[in-house]
Amino acid sequence: MTKQRLQPAEPSRGETLDADEVVFLICVEANPLEVQAHLLCASLRRFGGRYKDAPIVAVSPRPALALSPTSQAALEALGVTYVSMPLNETGSPYGTINRIVTGAWAEANLPQPYLVVLDTDMIFTAEPCFLRADVGVRPVDMKGSATGGEGDPLDDYWTRLCGFAGIAPSTLPPLETAIDRIAIRASYNGGFMVVRRDLGVLRRTRDIFFASLEENMRPLAGSGVNVFASTGLVGVEASEWWGSSQAALSIAIWSLTLDVRLYDNRYNIPAHLLRDRSWPLPAGYEPVLLHHHYPLEREYHDPLLGTMRKLACSQAVLEWTQAQLAGLTLR
Repeated sequence: MTKQRLQPAEPSRGETLDADEVVFLICVEANPLEVQAHLLCASLRRFGGRYKDAPIVAVSPRPALALSPTSQAALEALGVTYVSMPLNETGSPYGTINRIVTGAWAEANLPQPYLVVLDTDMIFTAEPCFLRADVGVRPVDMKGSATGGEGDPLDDYWTRLCGFAGIAPSTLPPLETAIDRIAIRASYNGGFMVVRRDLGVLRRTRDIFFASLEENMRPLAGSGVNVFASTGLVGVEASEWWGSSQAALSIAIWSLTLDVRLYDNRYNIPAHLLRDRSWPLPAGYEPVLLHHHYPLEREYHDPLLGTMRKLACSQAVLEWTQAQLAGLTLR
């Protein structure tokens, strides 16, 4: 089995994607996601370096939650292309289906050869470096809905998903979770990925997930958990599906390619989990992409800024973020 390759700290010129090869893709709706999306897009335009002017496409896949004209105009002022269309008609409370169907649509319809798929609850704090690989990802933060292999209570669930893709569970290489450091079969965070569009990873992710939806395969069924996400508590029913999109993604990847790059600790930093934890960064490098997971109400501003200070974000980034947060309008 070919293992995932770690992103080099200093990739060669040929390994780095040019700005005109990528498009950034996000989902946004008329709920807390819209202010998060504005902050994310503004941070890319301010700190994205070579990628600061790359195209961004924001999709509302449930037209009933399309953005207001004011919110659309705010994104368009940042050079964001806004699209609203009925991609998610499941009626499911599991909102992550939005990202699944939007990714599949983008693979089929956007012209750029690489998609950078992002959750809205993120902030760029330095110039990223995206690699010329079939897929680039980060490990999941916590074990959650992942499996450690044979004997794990969730292994039957993963085995069934692998069956939808026509692969054995052993195809998934070993991986260590980013926070709790548990050995698992490969499971990647769905909120940050770089994929080669013509490979079809996101369309296969959709197919695997919807096969599981048809069979009502909830990895956390009966757990009683109520996940607190960046939109607040998601509810028990949605929580029972938590992690299923990442399972479908990980299996889709390994059913199609062996060319998988693991981005290092500068990317997809789980800021909400770092109040009482350290986060090692490559020596001499600053954080690039924070996945803050915080709702952006006022009470969460100080925890976010405190974590950014802990990560040694530059003073310019801190001052910019503080000013942006102070100017947010929750609609």
